Amino acid sequence: LLVSGAPSTASNDDPLENITLLSAYALANEGAPQIVIARYELESADAQKAVARGRILPQVSLFGQWSDNKLRYSGGELADLYGEQNYPGERYGYEFRQPLFNMSSYREIERQGALVRRFEKNLDQAEIELFQAVTDAYLKALVSDATLAQVSVELDALKQQLAEASALYDRSLLPLTQLLETQSRTQSVEADLIQAEAEATVATEGLAQLIGTRRVTLTPLKDEITLPLTFSSVARVVEAAIANSPVISAAEASVAAAAATIEREKGSWWPTIDLVFSHQYSDVGFDNLSSPPRSSDSIQLSINYPLIQGGSGRAQIRGAEADYYAAKYQLEAVRRSIEAQARSSWVQFNASTERVAAARKAFETSAISIDAARKSVRAGTAKVTDVLMALSQRTRSERDLTYAQYQSVVAWLDLELITGSAPAEVAPMLSVALMENSAKAIGSVD
Repeated sequence: LLVSGAPSTASNDDPLENITLLSAYALANEGAPQIVIARYELESADAQKAVARGRILPQVSLFGQWSDNKLRYSGGELADLYGEQNYPGERYGYEFRQPLFNMSSYREIERQGALVRRFEKNLDQAEIELFQAVTDAYLKALVSDATLAQVSVELDALKQQLAEASALYDRSLLPLTQLLETQSRTQSVEADLIQAEAEATVATEGLAQLIGTRRVTLTPLKDEITLPLTFSSVARVVEAAIANSPVISAAEASVAAAAATIEREKGSWWPTIDLVFSHQYSDVGFDNLSSPPRSSDSIQLSINYPLIQGGSGRAQIRGAEADYYAAKYQLEAVRRSIEAQARSSWVQFNASTERVAAARKAFETSAISIDAARKSVRAGTAKVTDVLMALSQRTRSERDLTYAQYQSVVAWLDLELITGSAPAEVAPMLSVALMENSAKAIGSVD
C-alpha cells in the first residue's frame, strides 16, 4: 500500500488538510494494536514451527567435567602409609544425535504448520476489520460534517426569511403569528446546529482514536459516488465469500491443527529411533587409580518403545479428539455465519442503491419547492409557514441523501471484503471514489 503525501507519524501540532480515506487507513495501520498483536502472534507461531522442525534435525552437544578429588584414610597403617592424596580429574567430549524415526515429532510439525496458517488468516481478518472501522469512522465524520453544513445553510436561509418576514410585518403585510412562527423555527434550527456541532465533534473523536490525531480536515464527499459491482447474483457472492473468507480459512486451519494433534498423541505410542555417536576424553584418577588418560568413541542405535503410561496417553488422545470435533462444529458455524453475512451484504447493497436514488429525487424536489413557496408568499397566495416547511424538507431530504450514500458505501465495502477483496486493493479505489477533488487531496495512489 503506497501512499503519497501521508506522513509516517501523526502529530497533534501539524494539522492534516484534506485527508483522504487512503491516508486515514495508512495512519491507522501504522500502530493499530490489533494489527501489531496479530503480527506478533504470527511470529510466535512461526517460531514454534521452527522449534518443532528442529527436534528432527541433527543435535550436537559438548560436555565437560573438571574435578579436584582428595583421598584420605582414617587411622590404621594405610593412613600412615599414604596420608592424603589429590587426584585432579577431567572428562570432556561431544555427542551427535540424529532422530531417525519419531512419529510424534513429525505430527507436531504438521500441527504447527496449521497454526501458522491460522494466524496468517487472523492477520488478514484483523486488517479487514481495521479497514472497516476506519472507513466507518471516516464516513461518519464526513456525514456529520455534511449535516452540520446543511443545518448551517438552513439557518442562514431562515435568518434571511426572518428578515423578510419582519419587513413585511412592519408594513402590515404579514400577520404576527407568521412572524412568530418564523422566529420559533429559527430558534429551533439554532438548537439543531448546536446538536450537529456536538455530533461532528464526537465523530471526529472516533476517527482520531484510530488515526492518532484530531487536527484533520476531511476531503468532502462527491455529490454522486460510483462504485463498481463485481458480482451479478447472490449465489456468486456466497460462493466467493465461502471460498475467500479468512475467517473460514482460519477455522479450517484450526481443524487441521486439531487433527494433527490427534495424530501426534497417537504417534507417542510409536517407537522412537535415534542414532547417537559420542566421543570422550577422560583422565580421572580417582575413578580408577591404575587407568591412564584415555579416549573412547561410541556409536549407538537407541530405540524407545512405550508400553504403559498410566492411562495418560489414552486420556490425551480422548482430549485431542474432543478438541477436533469442537473445531469442526466451529468451522460449520463460521461457514453459516459468513453465508448469512454475504446474503445480508448483497441485500443491503441493493436496498441502499435504491435508497440513494429515491433520496436524490426527494432532494431535487425539495429544492424546487423552496423557490415555489417563496414566489407564492411574495404573490400573496401562500404563507410564510409554507417556506419554513419547504426549507425544513430540503434539509431533511439532504440529510437523507447523505446518509443513504453512507449506507451505500458501507454496504459496497462489506460486499467487497466478504467476497475476498483485500483492504490494500479496495482502499485506493474507494478513496478515489469518495474524493470530491482528487488533485487537492493527499493520499493519492502512487
